[in-house]
Amino acid sequence: MAETRTVARAEVPLGRLGPFLLLGQFAWALPGAASGTLLAALLATAAPEHKVAVFTAYSVAGAVTSAIGTVLGGLLSDRTRSRLGRRSPWLLGSALLSAAALAAAGLTTDLVLIGVCNAVFQLGVGAWTAALSALIPDHVPAGAVGRASSFAGFGFLLGQTAGGIVAGALVTSPVRGLIVVPWIMVVAAVVVALAVPGRDNRDEPRPPGGRIVRDLLPPASRDFWLAFAGRFLFILAILMITVFQLYLLTDYLRLPIEEAGRVVGLATLLVGALSAVSVVVAGVLSDRLGRLKPVVGGAPVLLAAGLVPLLAAPSLATGLVLFAIVGVTLGAYLSVDQALMVAVLPDRETAARDLGVLSIGSTLPGVVAPVVGGALAGAVGYLAVFVAALVLAVAASAVVLGIRSVR
Repeated sequence: MAETRTVARAEVPLGRLGPFLLLGQFAWALPGAASGTLLAALLATAAPEHKVAVFTAYSVAGAVTSAIGTVLGGLLSDRTRSRLGRRSPWLLGSALLSAAALAAAGLTTDLVLIGVCNAVFQLGVGAWTAALSALIPDHVPAGAVGRASSFAGFGFLLGQTAGGIVAGALVTSPVRGLIVVPWIMVVAAVVVALAVPGRDNRDEPRPPGGRIVRDLLPPASRDFWLAFAGRFLFILAILMITVFQLYLLTDYLRLPIEEAGRVVGLATLLVGALSAVSVVVAGVLSDRLGRLKPVVGGAPVLLAAGLVPLLAAPSLATGLVLFAIVGVTLGAYLSVDQALMVAVLPDRETAARDLGVLSIGSTLPGVVAPVVGGALAGAVGYLAVFVAALVLAVAASAVVLGIRSVR
């Protein structure tokens, strides 16, 4: 029989904690989004003939180290005993590691070292997100988890948007961007550690040291893995659409490249604006209804429905309708998805580790989507890519609705 452990929780009013959840998500999403564009710009001049291959290698290595950071950093955070509690030391440490690593990438011209620095940056980001996500089960009462998730989702959306803007402004001087941008994580870590201080837990018994390898193994909970699968399938469906959005416009809708570029800008604005609105509305609604599955399970169905007009009557109008629906569904999903992940945790003593495992369901699609989508597009055409996205979205909804422990 599994050992039962109880964890002392220090509830923090959401009005006080929420803004710092927003800040924490914003602080890693901004350099996370900006770094990809800045590294791509750097490679365009440092390795113009091999930039795609090198950038792909960086992306894959970063995805691997990010996954390691979320699981290992989460586990070590759960096991930490300090005057600052379990989370603050890891927020501070991972922020310093990430900032120093990405800044170092801007200070060298060696392509291998740049890749190593980026991998270390992603390792730190993984540990950061695991510790930050655990603040919700550590401090938020059950009736406010949906709204807490909305704060986090809104911060992520703001960070992604700001990261794109910052990268665009610094794309002609990527070295400066890589050196300066990541330090926002350090500032945010200090602010969060001061504003949401952890409880001194040095008197709590330490987990047996010999169990660390066993504790790296994720839980066997059925609902936990259904939540993981639902997140993976939905994010993969979204990325199958957005990764190929330029080719959707030029190759599928036959728009000239200049017009396609303008439409990409409009679509990005549309997705961002509607996501920002729906992330707030869905979080409040889920807390008031006391239900998570209707939002998390319904968003993929709406996405699938949005694909039907584009498949039946390809046009710029149906393409823009799809991007509008992507914005609504992404925001709604982000607002409540984190609450669902918290709800399926089998043991709050391992919250950071388990949330780290669940976060891989968000990062892994970023590696899978270009590979699977590219193969489908090359073998069958872009119509197959969008049919696959529809099937993935329906499967995501079915998986989430199969979760038994959450309403």
